[in-house]
Amino acid sequence: MIKEKDFLKLFNELEEYLRIKYQNKDYSYTGFVTKLYQIKKSKENSIINNNYNFDIIKQAAQMRNIIAHNNDVLVPSDRFMKEFETIVNKITKPLTVRQIMTKYQDLKTIHLNTTIGDVVDLLKNTGYSTIPVIERDDLIGIFTEKSLYDYFSLKKTNTITKSMRISEIIEAIDLNNHPRKYFEFISKDSDIYQAYHVFNKDIKQRRELLLLLVTENGKQGEHLLGIVALRDLENHLIN
Repeated sequence: MIKEKDFLKLFNELEEYLRIKYQNKDYSYTGFVTKLYQIKKSKENSIINNNYNFDIIKQAAQMRNIIAHNNDVLVPSDRFMKEFETIVNKITKPLTVRQIMTKYQDLKTIHLNTTIGDVVDLLKNTGYSTIPVIERDDLIGIFTEKSLYDYFSLKKTNTITKSMRISEIIEAIDLNNHPRKYFEFISKDSDIYQAYHVFNKDIKQRRELLLLLVTENGKQGEHLLGIVALRDLENHLIN
């Protein structure tokens, strides 16, 4: 009976979490599996959207119905309990952006006085596609692989030299004057599903979001705490 009780406790934890998060704390009757299909269809939760995880949760729902009415008929196996517990924990106790971000002190950054030649070399040597521009600990802009093209587009010029400074092309990378939407701000306490949803929303709107800029409350003008790329989220959501 101990294992059955542990299973029911785990299932109830999952069901309560899903009702609170996806049903606005409305406990009027909605079949669990029906709600599960709705969440999967919405693609709001990548764990539930995974077909293997989805099947495990459906099996758990069937087992819950059997155990709740006939607790001496079925006992979950150790393997199933372990898999189900892992899935429940990923859903109900998601990591926060703060836990997976590349911290500010670990970032490769440039300054307004950095030359174009130096920043291009930095992109080549590190393999990064984006470099934050920092001045007096303030985030001024984001230099990307496309910044030079944006500068050409804005200035209608075909001349850029390696000796030019970042300050001379600031219009192409300034946070308040960007020609494309390369980034979004996000709170350090947002969970990884919320962060992943920002990227998905961006894809649906056919905008190009390269990374999330992490601050205390997700507001521009706050001190930059770190950055999160899509691959950072996928590494934690898939594994």
